[in-house]
Amino acid sequence: MWDQMRIKALFIAPYAAMENLIETCRAEEKDLDLQIRVGNLQEGVAIAKQAEAEGVDVIISRGGTAKLIGEAVDIPVVDVHVSGYDMLRVLTLANDFPRKKAIVGFPAITLGAKAIIDLLEIPIDIFTIHDEDETESLLRKLKEEGYQLIMGDVVTFETASRLGLVGILIQSGREAIFDAFQEAKTVSRWMMKNRLEIERLKAVLQVTAGDVMVLAENGQVVYEQWKHFDSRPVPHVGWDHHAFRETAAVRETSHASDAEGRPLKIVKTRVTVENGAYLVCEFSRVHMNSPAEAVLQVKTGTPPLIIHQSEAMDACLSMIDRCLSAPRFVLIGPRGAGKELIARYIHDRKFSGEGLLASVQAADMLALEPDEVDAEIKTLHIHALDMMDSSLRAELWRRMDAFQGKGITLIFSMVEEQHLWGAYEDGIVRIHVPALAERKEDIRELVTSFLLYFNQTQGTSAIKMTDKGLALLMDYSWPGNVSELRALLQEAVLLEKGYVIEHALIEQLLQRKGEAAGAIGGELLNGTLEQIEKAIIEKVLEQEGFNQTKAAKRLNINRSTLWRKLKD
Repeated sequence: MWDQMRIKALFIAPYAAMENLIETCRAEEKDLDLQIRVGNLQEGVAIAKQAEAEGVDVIISRGGTAKLIGEAVDIPVVDVHVSGYDMLRVLTLANDFPRKKAIVGFPAITLGAKAIIDLLEIPIDIFTIHDEDETESLLRKLKEEGYQLIMGDVVTFETASRLGLVGILIQSGREAIFDAFQEAKTVSRWMMKNRLEIERLKAVLQVTAGDVMVLAENGQVVYEQWKHFDSRPVPHVGWDHHAFRETAAVRETSHASDAEGRPLKIVKTRVTVENGAYLVCEFSRVHMNSPAEAVLQVKTGTPPLIIHQSEAMDACLSMIDRCLSAPRFVLIGPRGAGKELIARYIHDRKFSGEGLLASVQAADMLALEPDEVDAEIKTLHIHALDMMDSSLRAELWRRMDAFQGKGITLIFSMVEEQHLWGAYEDGIVRIHVPALAERKEDIRELVTSFLLYFNQTQGTSAIKMTDKGLALLMDYSWPGNVSELRALLQEAVLLEKGYVIEHALIEQLLQRKGEAAGAIGGELLNGTLEQIEKAIIEKVLEQEGFNQTKAAKRLNINRSTLWRKLKD
């Protein structure tokens, strides 16, 4: 069918005299629905862009104009070559001219001319240019050297005439026009055949494939189709194609969250087409039964960066790396020390980015069945054990065998004074997560990391802290640990309008902390019950890094109740 369709073509003639010849040739051409326009160089480019938007299949032009059009449009462009007949005609015309003469033009003209001139031993010099801006300076030089006849394309001809030289335009004859017609038909039919094949493949994909996005190496989306999503579920999919090349891997699995925070699985497959590499990304939702969906918080994102310049944190990570094969871990450390981050570190190191990590409160685990957990979830981080009745902890521990039987790694978080029945069994790795006071060598790098994070996510200005300010942080005891440090730095970057946080601001914030702590400690039992309750809530909120969700969970109240009690 495609070979019987008339091809919609546009011939952009770079000079007006060419139009009549094209009209004559068009009358003998039946397969092309051919339109003719006149426009040289950039004028021709503007015409070509408009034609592309109007659905033209192929464009025909000549010389520099064809070259510029080819760089500006995405449809085929056929260049009308200067044939041997064309060159013989102009050389015959110039042969009887008695004075110095030259051919000036782009390589497409001068290479063919040189072969004929050398063969026939015609006394004509040849000068090649690569940009139209070179034309005038070259012709002025040739004029000074005594050249009087210049042959070339439209730009050369017009410039020579303007400089008072005799110009001869190298025109295309019938043979070159018909050759261009034939090339236009061949290229267009090949393009039509390929478009048809692409449409077939798209139709097959729509039936056989699900939610797919294909990326080129530069990150550009070259194809996408969505069946179970209204639109692209994530704004960006990273492709470390250098890492792909350095290994033999052609397939990897990663996870992300959509705009509503729901977890997604992304299977990335590298494919090679000729010399180009592409990334095929298959998207699917992580499905859980409704009870599991209500209590599990699936964690996605990049692998965590854990700063470990200190001996205490370095020992913590070394212990984890030696025991990655263990099925259960118990993280012991004070609140705010970063146990959730350590749980993510264990998951990422153990599964190398495969599978998901989900967080769940200990009390909710009692109502959760292993079969309700999606197979993509490889690790469960179980926290808030302090909110659970001690009589239920033994029951919780007994139920863990069923989850472990599904190949799920279990990570428990607890503060140092808590005890869990069974936590001393063989095969259980106990990890001490140090308080910030035990790892003060990490404070400088933690500060840098938090300042960078706030700068990138909140647009804050501060990117550095003075050494005096850092010294103040090093001297503080940090009862709220890393969460407290993060909260203090967040307040500091919001107050600081410059690029450097001075020690005076840190001193002010730490002094305010001391006053608040003293007030709560000294007046905890003073005032009404509501005042005491509010003071305790504010202290817990500070210890949880002003995270209302975490504070509410720790106090065993919902967020709306927390907010109401703070406002009262």
